[in-house]
Amino acid sequence: MHRNGFAKGHLGILLLSYLPLATLLNPTCNPGKPGMLNVHFVCHTHDDVGWLKTVDQYYYGAKSSIQRAGVQYILDSVVSALLEDPTRKFIYVESAFFFRWWDEQTPELQEKVKMLVDEGRLEFINGGWCMNDEGAGHYNAIIDQMTLGLSKINETFGSGARPTVAWQIDPFGHSREQASLFAQMGFDGLFFGRLDHDDKSNRWANKELEMVWEASANLGKDAWLFTGVLPNGYGPPSGFCFDILCNDDPIMDDPRLREYNVDNRVEQFIKAAQTQAEGYAANHIIMTMGEDFNYQSSEMWYKNLDKLIRYVNARQQNGSNVNVFYSTPSCYLDALNKANMTWPTKTDDFFPYASNNHSYWTGYFTSRPTLKGFVRQSNNFLQAVKQISSLLEMGQDPRLERLKNAMGVMQHHDAITGTAKQAVTDDYYARLTEGVTESFNLVAEAYGKLQPSVPEAEAKVTPVFCPLLNESSCTLSETSPSFIVTLYNPLGKPRMRYPVRVPVPKDIAYKVTDHQGNAVASQLVPVPENVLNLPGRKSSAEFELVFIADIIPPLGFTQFFVQRTENRLFYKTQQSKIIVPQTEEELTVKFKESLLLVFDKTTHLLNAIGIEEGGEMKTLKVNQTYLWYAGMPGNNVGEKNRASGAYIFRPNGTSPFTIADKVNITIIQGDVVTEIHQTWSSWMSQVMRIYDGDLLSIEMEWLAGPIPVDDHIGKEIINRIVWGDTSTGGTFYTDSNGREILQRIKDYRETWTLNNQEPVAGNYYPVNSRLMILGKNGFMAALLSDRSQGGTSLDDGHMELMIHRRLLHDDSFGVGEALNEEAFGEGLVVRGKHHLIFSDLAPPGCDFGCLQRSLGERVMMPPIMSFMSTTLPQQTWKETYNTQWSGLQQSLPLNVHLLTLEPWLDGTLLLRLEHMYELEESNPHSKPATVDLKDMFSSLEVISAEEMNLAANQLKKDGKQYHWAVGTSHPSTNDIDSITGSRYGDAVDDGFTITLQPMEIRTFVLMVKKSTKLH
Repeated sequence: MHRNGFAKGHLGILLLSYLPLATLLNPTCNPGKPGMLNVHFVCHTHDDVGWLKTVDQYYYGAKSSIQRAGVQYILDSVVSALLEDPTRKFIYVESAFFFRWWDEQTPELQEKVKMLVDEGRLEFINGGWCMNDEGAGHYNAIIDQMTLGLSKINETFGSGARPTVAWQIDPFGHSREQASLFAQMGFDGLFFGRLDHDDKSNRWANKELEMVWEASANLGKDAWLFTGVLPNGYGPPSGFCFDILCNDDPIMDDPRLREYNVDNRVEQFIKAAQTQAEGYAANHIIMTMGEDFNYQSSEMWYKNLDKLIRYVNARQQNGSNVNVFYSTPSCYLDALNKANMTWPTKTDDFFPYASNNHSYWTGYFTSRPTLKGFVRQSNNFLQAVKQISSLLEMGQDPRLERLKNAMGVMQHHDAITGTAKQAVTDDYYARLTEGVTESFNLVAEAYGKLQPSVPEAEAKVTPVFCPLLNESSCTLSETSPSFIVTLYNPLGKPRMRYPVRVPVPKDIAYKVTDHQGNAVASQLVPVPENVLNLPGRKSSAEFELVFIADIIPPLGFTQFFVQRTENRLFYKTQQSKIIVPQTEEELTVKFKESLLLVFDKTTHLLNAIGIEEGGEMKTLKVNQTYLWYAGMPGNNVGEKNRASGAYIFRPNGTSPFTIADKVNITIIQGDVVTEIHQTWSSWMSQVMRIYDGDLLSIEMEWLAGPIPVDDHIGKEIINRIVWGDTSTGGTFYTDSNGREILQRIKDYRETWTLNNQEPVAGNYYPVNSRLMILGKNGFMAALLSDRSQGGTSLDDGHMELMIHRRLLHDDSFGVGEALNEEAFGEGLVVRGKHHLIFSDLAPPGCDFGCLQRSLGERVMMPPIMSFMSTTLPQQTWKETYNTQWSGLQQSLPLNVHLLTLEPWLDGTLLLRLEHMYELEESNPHSKPATVDLKDMFSSLEVISAEEMNLAANQLKKDGKQYHWAVGTSHPSTNDIDSITGSRYGDAVDDGFTITLQPMEIRTFVLMVKKSTKLH
């Protein structure tokens, strides 16, 4: 598309000491010539899995008026060109497109393609379902989409085709966690195209465009990855694009021609190669010969490149030192490795990315927030579907595969980012909705397998998933006199005290009983007015029935029976107490005498929190409100006229505007939950809530939109929290793709001197799960999000997350549309949640590291709720159905997260277990954890376990990587040599008992058999 703080130390020369496997190298690599400048031509196409056109339109070449691009023609043409000449090479990246094309080919052509792959002439690079984004993508979904593509390559072409080089040429910035994941997947190197313009200039001047990325402070050399920055984005040198989409002159080599140009073109090329060599340390350089959707007519490229290679190399007879040949990224990487050089290192990441002084690509961290929220929810549901399908031995059901495919597409760097055209975004929604809906049916069938035979009338009733719970709407719960609520817990440990909210109509009481028939306390809470007035909302629910599920078993479900009752006394006890302040006085809301929230008497905004400490109430000054930045207008002519758009965040000024000087406030109190409803305007409101018995976090459910633009000003909405009297020294912390935490320092970059001319946008970073600050006296606070957002800390004690954007100008980076989303004829409305925690809330036995990690896991993987109407009396229901079930024999340790459990090949299961904590992050939990695989499941016995790399496409014991000499490294990454080195050659540690070190993910293919009956 055309468009940490770390301790430093000089440790001499260090080695990443695993030898390469010769069998994995491209068998036709040209080694180059000693003493020459060896130029590796990498022929490639970059095929967006949706952007200006939909996935289908790109594949078939439809809608050429939008963009002339047809992937099927690219692959047809490339294969034909490769078969004509054995010296030619080509790489391909996007498995989503390739396997669609593959399925359409004849067996004869498939055999020829396998020959090309075996001979290294067609090479898979990266190999994921797409080229995923690195700023808005969550590590769980990234691993899944990579596994999806890589597994299909393995199944189709064998282990010899396993990609060994990552190719992230178009994403808009690069995360440290992504590099760590690639290293754990067995990749030898990574190449990308985009980095900050000043960073690139600095690296070019110092010949540091290639480096060893020390991508984890916890995993040591297991997370080291050789990383290279490509010279021209991902395009060819200027003047040497030979595609039908380009306008550069071909090589005209008939001397009889009046416009014969060989000498001139060769000299131009040699100069381009020599110029490029000035930025690189080795005598091997890479040239990317391709662009977006290139090679629809491959012969144009290859015919001219054939000539260029021939004529440039002929100059060697006259003293030229430039040697050119067809190559691939893996061949190029091999050449660099054999050069036996010493390389610089990097330990931070490549965010934020700025293409010039006024174009920080930090807007997409938040763009299209409903899409980002839908993807995060769908990831949670996908994990649940995979788990249930595994536990009940349902295999690789086509419905599950379609959901995996849809989620794979959604990780594309123009999908999850929110940077595709609106029509394409609509198609993304439709694909994911279809995948989720089909999988609803799969889960319903699975639930049926866990139940005994029931009477005919009941047998026809199936679970219903209400997809509009985010707008407090569910037809079944609103209309059924009695119904069952089923909660499935996708975590590998019990979910304790989960708050359940069920939309119901007004003036009706409900009795709730648990799986054993015990009465459960419940409360009727009014739906906020701004939710009732949502555009397009069609619901009779004016209240939510709220109750607490005490325990939901790990990888299991529990059920509740909900029944209407005419008992008016019961109705009276269920009702909430509603307080609307009538006088201007400071408002204090208490929770069990140990926590209180204080609201300003004039503005009704939060201005303090009280916490009981040693029998006394400790007061913390804190302010919270929603503000908006004015989006910069501009015609994008020159960098100073850059507009704020889908990619770019560029506020018009450094100070945000207030939405209202005073908010309307209503306090809702009851036995189950206390809520503070605050309304800034008709388009901005919030519910702040704390549930009974859960004083570990303050939930903030916000509702933003339709953002008004009648004043012709685009607006970017933020949630800002300011802790008074807290000095943070310009330092804050954000997660990297939801895993490790990175230190951020305002107006600072670790590897070059920053000249920040955008003081707000230039300090925004991607926040996938949490933004944290550390103050004096050990005070810590975190704001956790339910989707990817942009965030920063611009002053002492500040925490800021952007929640919504509506803009009126395109930023001119290709999408060609303003980010002006609408629904039901109005601006888009978004509802989401933040969770505020601070160190004083940490309970005994759980320090702040424990508090933020455990809450982060719960926010990422909430229970899946479904409903089933019933005519049975409560007692009959309890005696008839299995009302509680768990797929685990015993809970996982508190510091272990079950990342993956899914049906795999030939009846096996794929299992990933993850240590949730970093080194020294939590006293009780940053310790090794052990898990017994043998008796892990309640109805399955594990009879064998083979440990794989993270991508599950290679046995762990077979994994070997290049060694690289580095001159400078960092103690934080080198104190750990290799956390898994001692385990090479062993599938498991001690029989079936395995050990996980901090931040380690271990992947296994399990052979299982039934151990008990389900019923």
